[in-house]
Amino acid sequence: MTVDAAEAVGWDMYDPRMTIKATVKTGETVGIGDCCYIDSNGFINVSDTTIDKTHGCALMAANAGDELVLVTHGRLRMVTEQTPAAFVYAQDTIAGTGSPPDDTQASGYEPVGFAIEAYLIFVHIDNLSAKGGN
Repeated sequence: MTVDAAEAVGWDMYDPRMTIKATVKTGETVGIGDCCYIDSNGFINVSDTTIDKTHGCALMAANAGDELVLVTHGRLRMVTEQTPAAFVYAQDTIAGTGSPPDDTQASGYEPVGFAIEAYLIFVHIDNLSAKGGN
């Protein structure tokens, strides 16, 4: 099942010590706040229907070959309304299409944070979200 993608505005606050930097894989396009993982070759990919793990959320939009920072802990402003106090998850988007976290749970996906208020989420990547559920 695929869902409509959530949309993020930008980061409200994050700790630069809680970030990961790597290069975006060839063929990938990443939007601000998109859930991403680092593959076995050390490249950033968007989390989508092909993989349910999340190592961080994109600090900014980036294209293939760009160096990108993934935020593992921080406050992300959203355009898409979330349910306060609800967990947020990487989304089961079509292959190659990223999305910021959303309060709609995709089957088997682990939480990557929670909604603080309707348009503000707290990204909190832990061992379960980094490992993936499937």
